[in-house]
Amino acid sequence: MAGSILALGVAVATFEFGSTELFGGMLIKDGFGQYFRVLLLLFLALFTVGSCISGIPTPAFATEFYTLSFGSLLGMSLLTSANHILLVVVAFEMASLPSYALAGILKGDRKATEAALKFAIFGAGSAGIMLFGFSLLAGVSGAVHLPTMSYRLVEFFTDSSRLNSNFVPLVMGLLFVGAGIAFKLSLVPFHFWIADVFEGATAEVAGLLSVASKLAALAVFLRLLIAFGGPLASIQAPPKAVAAHAALTPTPSPEPNLSDRDPGPYRAASLLLGLIAAVSCTLGNFAAYPQQNIKRLMAYSTIAHAGYLAMGIAAVVSLPGAPLTHTSSALAALMFYSFAYLFMNLGVFTAVAFLRNRLGSEDISSYRGYGRQEPWAVVCLTIFLFNLIGLPPFAGFVAKFTVFAALADAGLWWLLIVGVLNTLISLFYYLRIARVMVFEPAERTVPAPSPTSSNLEIIMLTGLAVPLLIAGIWWDRIFHFCRLAAEELLRTSAL
Repeated sequence: MAGSILALGVAVATFEFGSTELFGGMLIKDGFGQYFRVLLLLFLALFTVGSCISGIPTPAFATEFYTLSFGSLLGMSLLTSANHILLVVVAFEMASLPSYALAGILKGDRKATEAALKFAIFGAGSAGIMLFGFSLLAGVSGAVHLPTMSYRLVEFFTDSSRLNSNFVPLVMGLLFVGAGIAFKLSLVPFHFWIADVFEGATAEVAGLLSVASKLAALAVFLRLLIAFGGPLASIQAPPKAVAAHAALTPTPSPEPNLSDRDPGPYRAASLLLGLIAAVSCTLGNFAAYPQQNIKRLMAYSTIAHAGYLAMGIAAVVSLPGAPLTHTSSALAALMFYSFAYLFMNLGVFTAVAFLRNRLGSEDISSYRGYGRQEPWAVVCLTIFLFNLIGLPPFAGFVAKFTVFAALADAGLWWLLIVGVLNTLISLFYYLRIARVMVFEPAERTVPAPSPTSSNLEIIMLTGLAVPLLIAGIWWDRIFHFCRLAAEELLRTSAL
């Protein structure tokens, strides 16, 4: 616990804007990566405290639990600053392998073992697909350093003859890399694993998979998106790091004229991402309706929110050459969404863990009448649910509003309508949980918790709920900070 808090303090104290490549260009230190790293370390600190309070892990496997958790978060932190294809792959595996073991941390539990096995099999397959995609892109661009690759790929988009001659491997590489990251984000059609894994894993581990892995995957997805020729509007010269990788590019190419960039590939990519986002939101929300186990319900909720994130990504892709303020606002919307998502999703899973200890069940029906037993805990859980819906005056509302505003700036009105309709659909199954706790009578007497345990739980839940209210009211400062980090990413991605 002390280590996670200390790491968070160091990350916050050393935060500064400015881009610097480290370890021969393998890592990059910039505001964008530091922002996501602070979020991950904040998650780790809250996750560690919540796990200690909930009693998972037990003393029998506490060492394994925390070693695997910290190891996985280390890989995720590296992902946020990865500046080289090799490091992206290594960091993905560092983040993934411990999470497979965490899913089955309850030894002897059949569901946990099944969850770990399914997760490992699907994860290994997605890693192989992503690695193959990277190999194709490296072969086409002649680079493995992301800023160098960014410059090379933009050359393809400004030269139709070169694009046509390398079209098949380029598109296959982009699709395979996107498929690997879509697995981590739980986007349709790479979502099949998530419901069974969340149900079999403990609520604490499900929270890690739902929050931390999504933040890391989003960070690397956005960085790769820029490197693969996404919304960058001002590449005027080859990146400085090309000199360090000159062996990969023996023949210098002329500087691309970005005004001649063919918008066709960007429109196609934006349409594909928009369709995936729409299907993910719709499937996730409708599949959550009949669920009685709250962890399965939250698994489908995670799919739906991954769809909202994909909507923002579609807006970013559809803005090549647009004013910097529009593109940076779309990126900032995703970064703010990540901030809100951390607290609201972690808050729900933390509350589920506490309720499991108190009621001995994770079925929604077992929550009947619980609002009369622990009113403040139910208030906190309801706040988390309101944020997941996107109701004011909480941060969840601002997060969705900024993403929808980015869709409007990009002219993706059809996707904006889909997002609003899905938000209305989600009202019913989120509020069903609150209705069961508050308005339905209890079927049995809920055992009274010990005062010490109850106080710690209330403090923890309050600590997760209050930032959502504060960020919902004074959101402009956080959003401005996110925009500064986004603008730095756009300006320095090809330095």
